[in-house]
Amino acid sequence: MKAFALVLLLLFAASARGAEGDPVAGKRKTTTCNACHGVSGFKSMPRLGGQSAGYVISALRAYKEGRRSHSTMRDVAGALSARDIADLGAHYASIPRTASAAAVEAPEPAARCAACHGTQGDEPVAPDVAIIAGQNAAYLEQTLKEYRSGTRVHEVMRGQAADLDDTAIAALAAYFAGRPGVSVK
Repeated sequence: MKAFALVLLLLFAASARGAEGDPVAGKRKTTTCNACHGVSGFKSMPRLGGQSAGYVISALRAYKEGRRSHSTMRDVAGALSARDIADLGAHYASIPRTASAAAVEAPEPAARCAACHGTQGDEPVAPDVAIIAGQNAAYLEQTLKEYRSGTRVHEVMRGQAADLDDTAIAALAAYFAGRPGVSVK
């Protein structure tokens, strides 16, 4: 009976570890991702290195399920298994974030970002909230404009971006892009 209980315990532990994702396996699965998010230099693509596993998993599931719209990402995520998604999340979370940058005063609208993303954009309050520190400025601008217009759907972000003009969006994007955070990997 003890042996049976031990086998069950070992099987449970193995399945629990498997649910977390394997960063080594995830790295092997990044070939498609790297074409746009890697060293290609596309400024309108988000950086993924150092992003939390929870956020990567949440975003990929949203693309796969059609809750986020981007035709390429829908197709890429649609081809991924739950295991692939967990592994990719673990891989990107395992990449060290960029080093600290010079102190810069935050623009006034940055205060509204702090509640969810942290004062520097690097301490999200939940695993499915993005780290925006170190992100490409062009990507942040594009994303905020999409939230403002409603073409990118997220109730909280829509409300936060609704009254931002292009100047405020550019200032926020430049500020958070200059903070230490996610990287290209």
